[in-house]
Amino acid sequence: MGHHEHPSDELMIKQYIKVFTWLFIFTALTVLAAMDWVPKSWGEIGGTLHITIGLIIAFAKAAMVIYIFMHIKFDNKFLRAFIFVPIFLFCVLTFALNVLGP
Repeated sequence: MGHHEHPSDELMIKQYIKVFTWLFIFTALTVLAAMDWVPKSWGEIGGTLHITIGLIIAFAKAAMVIYIFMHIKFDNKFLRAFIFVPIFLFCVLTFALNVLGP
């Protein structure tokens, strides 16, 4: 196995704070997306929009946690593909089953 270069602790703490801030912002956006802000006249499209926005935010949050906190950022790009491609496919399938399903 190859040696991975890790940045200094000071730089990592700054990244952790940045990711924490974004996770907080995305959590607030998730709460806002779950609120009843879509006009009733939109019908099923409104529910679909809530789910779609929620899934996009959840995917972004998961990607940040995996990338920074699990230190995937410092691993091989090939390994990253084995992690992020299945997560993306899971999100696509979840969207398809919840939104496009029966």
